[in-house]
Amino acid sequence: MATLPPTLRALAALLVAAGAQAHTAGEEMSKAANAFLGSLKAEQKTKATFQFDDAERTNWIFVPSARKGLPLKEMNPGQRHFAQAILSVALSGRGHMKAESIMALEHVLFELEGGSGPKRDAENYFVSIFGTPDVKGTWGFRWEGHHLSLNFTLVKGELVSSTPSFFASNPGKIKEGQPGPVGFELLEFEDDLGRQLAKSLTPDQRKKGFLNKDPFKDIVTGNKQKADGLIKHAGIPASELTLEQRQTLAKIIYEYVSRTRPDFAVRELQAIDAVKDQILFAWNGGLEVGEAHYYSIQGPTFLFELANFQGGANHVHASWRDLKKDFAYDPLREHAKEHAAGK
Repeated sequence: MATLPPTLRALAALLVAAGAQAHTAGEEMSKAANAFLGSLKAEQKTKATFQFDDAERTNWIFVPSARKGLPLKEMNPGQRHFAQAILSVALSGRGHMKAESIMALEHVLFELEGGSGPKRDAENYFVSIFGTPDVKGTWGFRWEGHHLSLNFTLVKGELVSSTPSFFASNPGKIKEGQPGPVGFELLEFEDDLGRQLAKSLTPDQRKKGFLNKDPFKDIVTGNKQKADGLIKHAGIPASELTLEQRQTLAKIIYEYVSRTRPDFAVRELQAIDAVKDQILFAWNGGLEVGEAHYYSIQGPTFLFELANFQGGANHVHASWRDLKKDFAYDPLREHAKEHAAGK
């Protein structure tokens, strides 16, 4: 049987050691969400809250667009901190840093474009609460704006879904002469490790691992509400990779999953490790920095995609989809069955 050493279970253990939490996601997230809602004025709360079954909950998008929810720009400094507190307990420290940096890059774009492109605004990120936050409740939380869409769903107090999860970076790497910290590359590991794995494939491995020559223009699943079945390409199975290649693959998966709070990330990594032999890696496009490219890592229940093609391949889109648990579709279905059965 093939393995992914260091195994995802071993990487999960690192998360446990680094950030084991004494309180559950239901406890921490509901407390933070209720503090945020309690800080709002009536008209702000009307914008920020929705019924759990509102269609808006699954209406996610990552491009500049009109959105529903309460934008940061309409909050006072205290309210913004309460909003950030929800994000801080939904994500890991590293994930929170990445989310904050994406919003900061919006101001870099504002200075780069000088008003010539879409309106860029580092405060145009929206907070939305779906349902009533409760320690044992079923509710959702979204933080969304350009290049960032974070969707969390809790069922009976348990965080069961952190997807769709979309992180992007433009510029992918800040170059000399551009505003901002020169050399800063937010999604460096997601991008570089994928390229490293693709370049390491032998000619025989590339027959399965490489897709058609022309690079895709973006992540294939886009902002579809359900990702299951949208990707038809195969890829090279993890079982056909070398030990070193499997290590690289495990590191890529860890980079995506460890954005979330450690206790949740541990469960997700363990679930992926359980089906490691069924994981497929597929690469599309050029192999050198500055060449447009795309990759996917797919298993029976999950999908990671990265596309870097705009701006001279210096504009990275990276998404994580759960083919069963996006927006908690399957867990909610099971919950409904239990409720109907009187459990």
